[in-house]
Amino acid sequence: MKNQEKYRKVFFRILISLLISTFGIYAIIFSAKYFGAVYNISDGEYFITWSLLSILILLSINHVFKK
Repeated sequence: MKNQEKYRKVFFRILISLLISTFGIYAIIFSAKYFGAVYNISDGEYFITWSLLSILILLSINHVFKK
C-alpha cells in the first residue's frame, strides 16, 4: 500500500510538470508574438522544448518536496 501511494505521488508530479510546461511554452510563444516576434517553430522543436521544460519543472517540484 505504501508503494502505491509513492507511485501515485510520482505520477501526479509528472502530470503536473507536463501541464505547467504546456502552459509555460504557450505563454512564452504568445507573449513573444504580442511583442512582434515571429517564430517558425516545427513540431519537433516544440516537442524538444516542451520536454526540456517539463524536465526542468519536474526537477524543481522534486526539489521543493524533497524530505
